[in-house]
Amino acid sequence: MNERKNVSTILLTILVIIILFGASYYVFFYGKNESKEKVEEEKKIDDRISPLETQSVAMEIHRIRKKGIIDVMMNSGSKILDKLPIRKIDVYNALDGIRPGIGWRKLPTFRYALTLDGLEWKSKEYKTWDTDYIDIDLFKNMEEEQTTAKIDFKIIQKDKKLLKTYENIMESFSLDYDFKTGRWSGDDYFNDSDGYGHYNGSNYEIWFTARQADYDGDGIPYWTEVNVLGTNSMVDDSTLDSDDDGCSNAWEWFWGYDPFKWDNHSYLDPDDDGLQNTEEYFMDKWTANPFTPDIYIEADYMEKAPFRPYKIEMGRGRILPITRPRLVKTNDDGSKHIFYEESQQMIIERFSEHGITVHIDDGCMGGGGDEIPYVPSGNYGQYGIFSEYYKHKFADNRKGVFRYVVTAHGGGWCHPQDFRNYYDVIVVPCNFKFNVNQLSVAISPRVQRIGRAVEIIHELGHSCGFTGDYSDGVDNSSAKAGNPPDYPWLDYKSVMNYDYFGQRFFDYSDGTNGEYDKDDWSNLDIGFFQRPSPYMEGFGH
Repeated sequence: MNERKNVSTILLTILVIIILFGASYYVFFYGKNESKEKVEEEKKIDDRISPLETQSVAMEIHRIRKKGIIDVMMNSGSKILDKLPIRKIDVYNALDGIRPGIGWRKLPTFRYALTLDGLEWKSKEYKTWDTDYIDIDLFKNMEEEQTTAKIDFKIIQKDKKLLKTYENIMESFSLDYDFKTGRWSGDDYFNDSDGYGHYNGSNYEIWFTARQADYDGDGIPYWTEVNVLGTNSMVDDSTLDSDDDGCSNAWEWFWGYDPFKWDNHSYLDPDDDGLQNTEEYFMDKWTANPFTPDIYIEADYMEKAPFRPYKIEMGRGRILPITRPRLVKTNDDGSKHIFYEESQQMIIERFSEHGITVHIDDGCMGGGGDEIPYVPSGNYGQYGIFSEYYKHKFADNRKGVFRYVVTAHGGGWCHPQDFRNYYDVIVVPCNFKFNVNQLSVAISPRVQRIGRAVEIIHELGHSCGFTGDYSDGVDNSSAKAGNPPDYPWLDYKSVMNYDYFGQRFFDYSDGTNGEYDKDDWSNLDIGFFQRPSPYMEGFGH
């Protein structure tokens, strides 16, 4: 009995030893392998910054715009009229319409200073309100394998007082650039409120891109391609679309999308500006941002009108039915049809105050600036020529992206020009009669420029959904019939209301002016121009 017990004990001991040995072997062998695999996995992380080319940092300046033009244009330069006891607004505006103003022709003078990791570079002097798209690159070689770089930017404005010239720093911002990710932080950062690569300061707006030398030229750093995306650092991903969703790998990565996950970019419009992501991608060269709203305008103009106030026609007399020559009035008043630079900048600034970037191509983006043959106002052949230019001169790949704006002799409407029924064609009049009658005697060059901005921002409002259905105050011109409650739309203090349009009021309403007011800025539907609509507004007015 004891012998059996001893044998059982011995067998049990042997079994325990075998189990312990096996466990130890498993821990030692497999644990060693797991540790080895982890080490090998860690070795797969390639922490090199720039193994394929000389490491450098770059800053590309796309565009710089000076703010403040609305205040400059609205400054008549004389306080005498403001002190006169003029009760009738029409009389006041008529007198204001002939005042030349002071200082509005003087262009801002500025340059910028850029410091790339300690190396400072100063630009040439600019004398303009808006540089348009300059796209200037500035580079600096870095220490190899440096992980970050400091970028400082300043706008230096030149001002003259008496006989002295002063230079003042009007804007400045700083960035910390990360060579591994290619992103930057600081005073501008990814997904901030005014747009990545857009610094919206108190005095100036600056659009820019910070980047680094990149072997394949796609803008995605080596470290990110190798360790994050798994893409080939020697193949240009700005032309590849791995998930076949209409936007390149490089564009998707830059704006925070996954280049390998299909997104419906032909439908997505995160900033609700009517430009789907595929269209934002198409406009990437012109600083389109899918997360902050953009309005693109292509601007053409009609050639100068001949000066011929009267012409001789043959007609039959009233008393004696004899055909004879007679003098007939014409609309040919010698007007130039100009979308003035000051008018453009006023519109850009008004929208910028509400976080919307307006881009106007009057030739600076390769599409606008065409001259349309002159046709007198009141002649229905005029409307046919706009349709012709829209269909044959306005590029098809711009339709649904740009609004087409023509400064002509007559007009004053926002109206579709083809079967799609897009409200993307705007024609504004530019003639002496309109300036006097509809724009409260807009005679002086300064006030003509204000009037042009008023006309265009009014028609832009129609392309943004301000129709009669939106408010009965839109295009309502019965204000002179009386005061509220007889005429409640006096509350609607907007350029969309003809009463305020005629006063050259340059703004949409904010909804704070009374019971019948509307908050235009909150209801602005920028994408309205890209959707078919049953409404027709102001054709020929």
